[in-house]
Amino acid sequence: MDIEKFESMLKQIKVLSDKLEVKKLRGNNDYNLFLALFDASDEVRLHSRFICSLLDPNSPHYQKELFLELFIKACGLEDFGLNSQIAKVYKEYENIDIYITDGTKHIILENKIYAGDQEAQIKRYIKTIQQENGNEAEIYVLFLSPQGREPTGYSLDGLKIKDGRISNEKGDEIAKFKAISYDKEITAWLDLCLEETGNLTNLSAVISQYKNVIEKIYGKYKGVQMDTNEISKIILENYDIVEEIKNKYFDIASSNKLNEFMSNVKTELEKRLSQEWHVDDIKDADTKRYFSPISFYKYDWGRNSIINFTLEFDSRNFLNPYIGLKYNESGNSKERIGINKERIKDIQAKFTLTEWKIGTTFARWKWLKKDQFLREIIVNKYSETELVNELIKMKNELEPLADEIAKLI
Repeated sequence: MDIEKFESMLKQIKVLSDKLEVKKLRGNNDYNLFLALFDASDEVRLHSRFICSLLDPNSPHYQKELFLELFIKACGLEDFGLNSQIAKVYKEYENIDIYITDGTKHIILENKIYAGDQEAQIKRYIKTIQQENGNEAEIYVLFLSPQGREPTGYSLDGLKIKDGRISNEKGDEIAKFKAISYDKEITAWLDLCLEETGNLTNLSAVISQYKNVIEKIYGKYKGVQMDTNEISKIILENYDIVEEIKNKYFDIASSNKLNEFMSNVKTELEKRLSQEWHVDDIKDADTKRYFSPISFYKYDWGRNSIINFTLEFDSRNFLNPYIGLKYNESGNSKERIGINKERIKDIQAKFTLTEWKIGTTFARWKWLKKDQFLREIIVNKYSETELVNELIKMKNELEPLADEIAKLI
């Protein structure tokens, strides 16, 4: 690499960065109250909560059913016939993210940002509403995601989606269906809300800020930033260096940083755990694969391949980390037996752990809310101690459940 050329490029970028700081000092800013409190992908505490608060006619926005009616319009649900004047809106009703009902018509809104589908999730929600209404409920399922995708077969568990309808195994229609996205229906809804609240400064500001959060999810948010034309010019003038950094040095630097970070986490975790716990050796970081850098278990549980607490990344390049209590169903050899999933379900039912989800091979798990993990530790100074605190908190909350499951080994 041509070091002098590299240093020249950095100096040019530094000049643009200094100009940007002057703009910020003069009053331009990207402050967003939502993002100051929550991660942009926090579907439960941010998105579902805010969407529900706007939809709820009894919310202190004092606009009664206005926002609910605009939502129905934006999603094209006028023909469904829900009576918005008597409708009630619930968040986390029987685990349904958002539930809207007038007593006769029922809308189930399932919200997915990056979380995966849960086993028989949609089927279970429909069954819940049917049973509560004598199996005569008129149901509309809205599946909200950034991509506008449909739920997987894992979530439908035998149900079929075709032509806007959900049918059971016999082919009978049990609900209407529509996949919606933040980019299309939710953005259209927010725009309608902004048109109606033009003179209500506080409401308009809040809705606009939430719209900016959605733009950040799709990478569309502009905000206060450097001159993109100037940046492009500098990159093209130094294309060979930029390409070398991107293709060779960036992955190396990322892996080295994560290896160092996780090694420190292992050391601190071992200091804070008693001698009855074992922390596995750290696996080498690799940007090209999914991996689990941290895993620990209690000696009383037996071999760590059967049950352990773990930190894993859901995407390559160290994105979307989550933690939880993992178990092995099948085992890896004749000496390592697995755990029967049905027996685990019986134990899970005895524990109320609302913050934790149930996964395919996880008795309980949750997102770490540090989606761009390397950025968190490098730019936002997320520390090894903070991660260890999360892992210790997980151990304290899930250890009773883990001890019960371990008895199945």
